Amino acid sequence: MTRTIEEKYLARPRMTVSGLKEEIRIRCLRAALKPVSRKAIEMRIALLDPRLVKRGRHGPKAAHDAFGPVGGTYDVTEPLAVMQIDHTPVDAIVVDSLTRKPIARPWLTLAIDVATRVVMGMSVSMEAPSIHSVSLALTHACLPKDRWIVDRGLDLTWEPLGLPKALHMDNAREFKSEAIRRGCDEYGIKKIFRPIARPHFGGHIERLIGTLMGRVHLLPGTTTSNVADRGDYDSAKSATMTLAEFESWLALEIAGRYHRHPHRALGISPLAAWEVSLKRGLVPSLPGDARQFTLHFLPMEMRSLRKDGIHLFNIRYWSERLPLIARPGDDLLVRYDPRNLGRIFVHGRDGDYHDIVYADVRHPPISLWNSASRVRPCASNNDESMKRAFSRSSISSRQSSPRPSGRRVAPGSVDPPHRPRHPRL
Repeated sequence: MTRTIEEKYLARPRMTVSGLKEEIRIRCLRAALKPVSRKAIEMRIALLDPRLVKRGRHGPKAAHDAFGPVGGTYDVTEPLAVMQIDHTPVDAIVVDSLTRKPIARPWLTLAIDVATRVVMGMSVSMEAPSIHSVSLALTHACLPKDRWIVDRGLDLTWEPLGLPKALHMDNAREFKSEAIRRGCDEYGIKKIFRPIARPHFGGHIERLIGTLMGRVHLLPGTTTSNVADRGDYDSAKSATMTLAEFESWLALEIAGRYHRHPHRALGISPLAAWEVSLKRGLVPSLPGDARQFTLHFLPMEMRSLRKDGIHLFNIRYWSERLPLIARPGDDLLVRYDPRNLGRIFVHGRDGDYHDIVYADVRHPPISLWNSASRVRPCASNNDESMKRAFSRSSISSRQSSPRPSGRRVAPGSVDPPHRPRHPRL
């Protein structure tokens, strides 16, 4: 029994006690021994060192996080001094807005002011964490949200906004991207990266995520936090909310409930803490140009200007303005919105960004990550590069919507999409 526990129970993939009992029963029969009871197995497991069990079944990092020493805390008292940002897969499945069939779990990106605990901004998307989800969350956090609220038909107020002095992040690739580095440098935002393997330094936003996911577990289509809690509940079959509906629900949950509920660490609600800061003289610093701010955090690529325009993702872009802002052969910084590749934003010699559209303006916008399941036949033309682009991305008239569109995965899947493979700077 001891050998079987060490080989099967203290290993990954994690075997259940029922599975372990069956494995021990088979080994006992092969050795002509009397099988042991489940109670005896459970008693033997209970005698094991919890650290050893955690390490074997969950790995050394999980064991250190659970039993290792906590070396410090991350306290901030000045509002807008530090903004924490992080991602999480949502514990619920959303459905397609047209077919109402289940798609997958979306991703949530949150930005929180550490001092007041107010949620500064968020982004909900079917795309895995990327530069773009960080960009959307940051622009939502730093700029006024009035138009965003009106576009979604919501009846709420979401007042916190402003540029932080520092951005506190983990060590994920998207946070260390060139686009985020340049954007932060442009607006004087200091970058602070969480110490590796020290999760408690991101505890503020981790606790917020836990609080919000607890509320998500009350929604139809929830996947709960683990398989044991879900039991025989069919998350995909029970799902009813679209991505847009979930986004609206989450906005109401944050601005209407979380912001107004007393926070244990503060003694008052996050919104009250924010309002106290305003009364004490806090004046949030805002970007001078909202469009420029948004562009500075979009994904970027370097492209050379050809005689026939700029080529990006097998799509050709052209405008009569191009020869005026660059010469053929010039290397240009190009930013793009993955939700809508109908236009790109080219940084010219004059120091401004210029909107450059498809060379063939007959084509509707396409997204970068939509699956081929929604491909609409494109009109007959000689632009083979555009045809290839349409074979990779879907055409959707809804791309102009402020809501991010998602790529398709198998109906009923409970796992969020994997990170896209296309290169990002």
